[in-house]
Amino acid sequence: MTVRVVLVRPWADAHGGTGCCGGDARDGICFEGRVDGPREHDPEVATLAAAYLRLRAEVPEADVQVVGVDNTAYLLPSVFRAVRRRRGTWAALMEANRATTAGSLLIDGDRVGDVRQMGIEAVVGEVSRRAAGAPA
Repeated sequence: MTVRVVLVRPWADAHGGTGCCGGDARDGICFEGRVDGPREHDPEVATLAAAYLRLRAEVPEADVQVVGVDNTAYLLPSVFRAVRRRRGTWAALMEANRATTAGSLLIDGDRVGDVRQMGIEAVVGEVSRRAAGAPA
């Protein structure tokens, strides 16, 4: 059974050169030449990226997407439509509101939890369970 999985990427501290889904680009447009040196990596983004890679490798029947938390033009209507079909309008409004939380794991529109708090093993386990047809 195909499940739709959305990993909600945290807020980006981007300076320029990115779109809504492009992720971080710190000083993507350089006017003073290229700046090389040590980079600081956000642990929340690293956990989300690792979860994405594991899901793609281990749960091929899942449609996995990464969406920026600020991309409400996608998150709100897609979550609302998915949840309203199963649980009604009020539940859909509640889930749409929860979907815009950075780090969220959404499965078929339902916010299952926070990727960092759950851990990668739990994320992969929950998506696998849902893909196998187990009830929510």
